[in-house]
Amino acid sequence: MSQYDETSTSPRPKFPKFHKKTRAPPSPTAEVESVPLPERVTASSSPTPEGQSPVNHSLLASPSRPIRPGDPIPVLKKNRFGTPPDVCGPWEGKVATIGSLNGFLVTSPTREYIPRYPREVEVIQTYEDGFWGEHEYSRHPQLYVEEMTHLACIPATPEQDEMLFDLFHPLHASRDWTEDRDIAVHGLGLIKREMRKSLGECAAYVIARFEAISAADASTSRYGSFLIMLLRQAVDRMNYLPSVATRSIAVAAHVQRLALELEGLTTYLQVVLPRIESSEDFSHSVLDVVGGFIREGAVTQTWHRVGIPYWVLQPVSSEVAVWRVVQEDALPFWLSTRPCNPPILHRAGTFVGVSNLTGNWVSSMVVSISKHATGSHLARLNLAAVPEVPTSESSSSKRARFEAKDIITKHLTMRPADPVLAASKKSRRQRRRQEGDAPAGDLAIVGSGSAGTSHRSQPSGQSGSTGIQHPSRSLVLSPFVELPAVWAEALRAAGTIPPSPNSALYFFPPPFLLDTVVSAATGSAGCAHPDRARVDSKVNRYLHNLLRIRQFCRTRLFDLSLNNRPLTITEWRAALWGDYLPQGSVRTSGTGADARRAKRRRDERNEIGLLFHKVAHMDSYDETALVKFENRQVDIHTIANDPAIRATLLWEAHEVNFRAELIALDTLLVHKVDWMEIHRWEREMLVSGVWGPPSSAATVTAAIDPSLRVFCWYTPPQEHWDTCRERLRTFARVLTRWPDCPEDVIQASRSELHEDDFREAQRRAVSFYVQTFVSQYSRLPIPPILSAGA
Repeated sequence: MSQYDETSTSPRPKFPKFHKKTRAPPSPTAEVESVPLPERVTASSSPTPEGQSPVNHSLLASPSRPIRPGDPIPVLKKNRFGTPPDVCGPWEGKVATIGSLNGFLVTSPTREYIPRYPREVEVIQTYEDGFWGEHEYSRHPQLYVEEMTHLACIPATPEQDEMLFDLFHPLHASRDWTEDRDIAVHGLGLIKREMRKSLGECAAYVIARFEAISAADASTSRYGSFLIMLLRQAVDRMNYLPSVATRSIAVAAHVQRLALELEGLTTYLQVVLPRIESSEDFSHSVLDVVGGFIREGAVTQTWHRVGIPYWVLQPVSSEVAVWRVVQEDALPFWLSTRPCNPPILHRAGTFVGVSNLTGNWVSSMVVSISKHATGSHLARLNLAAVPEVPTSESSSSKRARFEAKDIITKHLTMRPADPVLAASKKSRRQRRRQEGDAPAGDLAIVGSGSAGTSHRSQPSGQSGSTGIQHPSRSLVLSPFVELPAVWAEALRAAGTIPPSPNSALYFFPPPFLLDTVVSAATGSAGCAHPDRARVDSKVNRYLHNLLRIRQFCRTRLFDLSLNNRPLTITEWRAALWGDYLPQGSVRTSGTGADARRAKRRRDERNEIGLLFHKVAHMDSYDETALVKFENRQVDIHTIANDPAIRATLLWEAHEVNFRAELIALDTLLVHKVDWMEIHRWEREMLVSGVWGPPSSAATVTAAIDPSLRVFCWYTPPQEHWDTCRERLRTFARVLTRWPDCPEDVIQASRSELHEDDFREAQRRAVSFYVQTFVSQYSRLPIPPILSAGA
């Protein structure tokens, strides 16, 4: 017996107040005895079938002529008396109504109510509760569409399956949403943790139920996979990306909608389809599902036999048996009638990318809502542009200028750098122009000369007497973390990258700004390799302030309203330093280019100040302040003495940058300007599979929970190398679409890998990724690292 059979004898869970049914059978006193028929309606008479109650013809239109102006307005009355059977005939009406449908009756042979008919409209919109009013197909019956029979199979209540309970919870901002004050932007937050967890569990449950079905044809399987992709994306968007209350509610309601539709598809395959293929009569085992409105006669007979509740539209006729005349039910009281702001609309006929799937408005609206409510696109990682230098200077020293038309997609892209310029060919003035990318002021290297001697860092990409290179252009090992051997080998093989005329951009603070020590004399807690230490007296302030701004930095990655562009190294230094008050004047003893350079740096610093002070509503850094971190208050002295805090921040800086850069490079090399949304989402899910489930672009903002930090970049013969095979195959599948992908990487994406094969395939894949990244952006990529808490 199906879990949705109304005749099921299994106990039903207690229904909370907001789940109570709103469509109880009307009492006899509420029964509508007569309803006026619309004008110009004709009806025919016929003999009363033997054994049935006589039909009342007195108030139906005469079969001899149509209704004319001035004629009395006819009314519809019940023509069957007594107690109706539990299930009437396919076209008979246990209840019937005229409603506002000109010339049509609406009848139901199994239900005691008639829902409001979802009339065709030009615009379908989302309301404040995230639903679509009378067009909300997961809650309200819709007109039958041949390719979408599963919509009628969506469960009407959670009473037969407690795991679906919260999919029926009406969402409201005042009850289910909370502001996240750690973001420092007023009005941004998430659905409450308990509801997010519950909806995520519901989504995982319905996905597992569908994936366990093997008897699905290719078309149904493809559509189910499409729903799963959208559902996972919506769940990740709900969990990871804070937003205003109305959008958060719309995203959570979309999770409910997609999960219920997927459950309806499962019910169709497991219960309804076997009934259709059977010759048995299941009309008395009516399913507890949403049902739908029907016009076609053959479909009416089929749905009646298999036990799907329905409401049939048929011409007014005296032959229609009617036991009770009722009015259309109003929509449930908990459905909002206030459009969301800003509205999310779908116009009939609008091309949104999936018209080839079903050809009806439902799938189009699903993709439209997915695009507007759950879409999560990172900003373009473009090359930083600065004002042109005077024409008297060498034109080769100008930074590249790009126009908007050069961007090929709306998704995360990193445009290729201009051809690199050899350091030896640059003038002294040109080399100074690159110093904006170099670590400022106090950065020095410990242990590279005689004992106790510190050396100043060299300009970006330049080598001095010590041979030290900038970490963005040459591998500089961290004193605090160990790089995976396969990544260290690939980065070392890239050598020293000549400087580019463009400043490097990063989505998150570059790790090399966080892994220095305050001084060579005192060192730092957790510094496993003192011989690698680099000195920067500002690092403790950087780390302390990063604890304060990191949530905002993560949130802005996907939010255009928060100016989500990537930042240069200089801008990240200003952000970490935390002086956000505007600087009004520039003091410089130089003239010409020096003054212009100082003014440009002041403007950059002021722009960062505006971002964090005006947009994020943050005050400037206060070294005496306590910052919340993992349920404790942290001051600047704790930062200096607790290596676990630095380890977490370093892992986050590596992981967020790595994930964002991988998507950025793939977008540049693979995405096409004419790609449909569903194709872009599919590609993003494949790329995000490199760092594991949950997989969508939204998971670029890495989870901090140590239990979710799964690292799969081991280099055999370490233990458990075989657990990394599937992750490597996903990485290889991503790389196969890139130009000049090595053949052994392509083969690794298709075959099982033994230990020796795994070692070589991983080495080649990582090497190819690093080489491709360097060739496009003239800097080293940020590699993933093993979390200290993993």
